[in-house]
Amino acid sequence: MSDDLLRLEGLKVQFPIRGSLVDALRRRPRGVIRAVDGIDLTLRKGEVLGLVGESGSGKTTTGRVIVKLTRQTGGRVIFEGRDVSDVWGTRALRPYRRRVQMIFQDPYETINPKQTINDFVMEPLIVNDLGSDRGDRQRRVFGALEAAGLRPAADFAFRYPHELSGGQRQRVVIAGALVMGPELIVADEPVSMLDVSIRTELLRLMLDLRAERGLTYLFITHDLSLAWVIADRIAVMYLGKIMEIGPAEQVIRSPHNPYTQALVSVSPSPDPPTAGIRAKRTILVGETPDAAHVPNGCRFHPRCPYAFDRCRVEEPPLFDVGAGQQAACWLAEGGRALPVLPGHEPGAVVQPGSAAPRSALAPAPGT
Repeated sequence: MSDDLLRLEGLKVQFPIRGSLVDALRRRPRGVIRAVDGIDLTLRKGEVLGLVGESGSGKTTTGRVIVKLTRQTGGRVIFEGRDVSDVWGTRALRPYRRRVQMIFQDPYETINPKQTINDFVMEPLIVNDLGSDRGDRQRRVFGALEAAGLRPAADFAFRYPHELSGGQRQRVVIAGALVMGPELIVADEPVSMLDVSIRTELLRLMLDLRAERGLTYLFITHDLSLAWVIADRIAVMYLGKIMEIGPAEQVIRSPHNPYTQALVSVSPSPDPPTAGIRAKRTILVGETPDAAHVPNGCRFHPRCPYAFDRCRVEEPPLFDVGAGQQAACWLAEGGRALPVLPGHEPGAVVQPGSAAPRSALAPAPGT
């Protein structure tokens, strides 16, 4: 029996760009924003998969497709071997939503300020007709609140959101997901708005809940070092595509995509620095291109210090580089490691196109 809980196959999400009246009169074709541009992704039962990338990379849209809040334009969503791509509508989605829940980034926008905490956590039970009676639902609500670290539950259940701290509100949101008894939780930047000390508590809570309840997490974050702490595997997204994926330790210690390498170079490291030596940083120049105008070839090539001719005309697939790791880079073809940039001094700003000449970077003949 497969250990895969959920699979995305060729997932695409495009949003049409609203044109002007002049565009309509002249019948100009409408452009589209390619938020997610054909990705394959697998979540295994009981794992934490970290989905990492800059703002606009498509990671939140991917999460929203999984919880059926956004319709995919193309591709399939497979949950426990069943194609749920076309499952829509309140009644049809109820069984799925009981098993797949989402934790949003901003708890204060998630919770209705006019509801008590008790009413907020109980509402999913009422909407999905779960619980034999009011007493059973109340027991479930108290159990979810205590599982989320709000103990005793009776001290918090009848408060309003403004009476709680930011960390407590995020625990309420976690309780709102737990009360449904889900198997998969999509956590979208769940600790980014909290103090560092509170982040640690909530991350430990999420890992404890995984062990106790057998949960699977898709942990969405822009912070690679945070994903390293909590995730079993890391997938790095850029402009709607997965650029690298593999075991967390392997991706961090040995990145095979230049984008991942740049993210790792500016992330905090748990290793003590060597006396008198500054850590090397790859500071990328330029902004992420517009998702409505994705560059030809490798979409990272306008900012890539290693780019050569082939990168500008042909998009690389994900190459297997060993140890369960894959990277979308022509330089990773055949499992090769990235070359060392000539003159790449510690702390240097790397300009696009400042790499070695093409002859030094291009794959060797016959490879």
